[in-house]
Amino acid sequence: FLLSRFSKFPEVSRKCFVPSGDGLINSHDAVASVIKNWVEMAAPLLSSLCCRHSLRHCSPRRFARNDLSFFRSLSTSISSEKSLVLSHVNEDAGVAILAMNRPPANSLSLELNEAICTSLKEIDTNPKIQSVILASTNPTIFSAGLDVTELISPDDQRLPKFWNSLQQVYIDLYGSRLAIIAAIQGHAPAAGCMLAMACDYRIMYGGGEGSTVDGRKRKSHIPTIGLNETQLGIAAPPWMGQLLVRTIGFRPAERALALGTLFPPMEALIEGLVDDVITEESFSPSADTIHALEKLLPDPIRNQALSLVMQKAFQEAELYAKISPQARVASKLVTRSESLKDMIASREADTEYFCSFICQDTVQKNLKKYVEALKKKSKSK
Repeated sequence: FLLSRFSKFPEVSRKCFVPSGDGLINSHDAVASVIKNWVEMAAPLLSSLCCRHSLRHCSPRRFARNDLSFFRSLSTSISSEKSLVLSHVNEDAGVAILAMNRPPANSLSLELNEAICTSLKEIDTNPKIQSVILASTNPTIFSAGLDVTELISPDDQRLPKFWNSLQQVYIDLYGSRLAIIAAIQGHAPAAGCMLAMACDYRIMYGGGEGSTVDGRKRKSHIPTIGLNETQLGIAAPPWMGQLLVRTIGFRPAERALALGTLFPPMEALIEGLVDDVITEESFSPSADTIHALEKLLPDPIRNQALSLVMQKAFQEAELYAKISPQARVASKLVTRSESLKDMIASREADTEYFCSFICQDTVQKNLKKYVEALKKKSKSK
């Protein structure tokens, strides 16, 4: 099992299985028996961690049959990163799931951004997968946008890393060879909206009184989406604003950016911010789709197989997966390559501008006021 995973990474495999100093590990079976349970959960990240922890310099004694301490330490690193996203693949359908999992609202921190990029790259290495459903483990919030704690009194070293990580999420989503379907069951303000716009197709839950999201009835759930940064006293970064312009057009985007508009589902559909709105009345699932979703979804969110948005997202992902990959990717680059080139070329300047802007006294005061307002609102409930 281990060796089959490493066959895709021959250079990493060579480094890991030829430790310096004491010779070769003689038995593949011995290695597999030591880390069998661990590797079933950790294999997708093992290759990156091998390089990070320089396993080629480890003594073979650390790979001994009864010595799991080294791999337990690596497992801790993996669980802390991997717990921020849940991913799984259905090779028969050519579809994968990438579900953000940072309670309560999937606010985009440095670590969550990195986890999204890592998971997406892992999925990308599987040639059988052509489509990905980007979703949330919280059925009422897709992503609340940036983690405001990253922005208030920010650390000088961490802030540029954080912003670079967000840029990378956009680049990886917007330029992926994979067709990415956004399953927007809940709210998607600010950078949460950016995540959706960077996808190939966006499906939003229509909401309503007594609505069903993941098989459970909810008293009232009407999600919204949009770049609402001006309501926080800041402005959407230029590349994010331009993404909205490309998505819904110049004048609608200009007004939405100025007002910080959050669109309810049907308005978002009319503006072109989403491609489809799903309600109980508009969509009838099939038993085959539900069964395929149950196979695809990780255990913690398997109940979302009953979600109409997830069912529609899976159908759309299957549709994209059936298109010739070469033709589909070439068509995607026709519309996206110039914007990606501009983003990459201006990345350093964008980071400098953002860090300078966020650290302004007025901006810091506005962000602190926003957080205080949220705290008061939370206490009043």
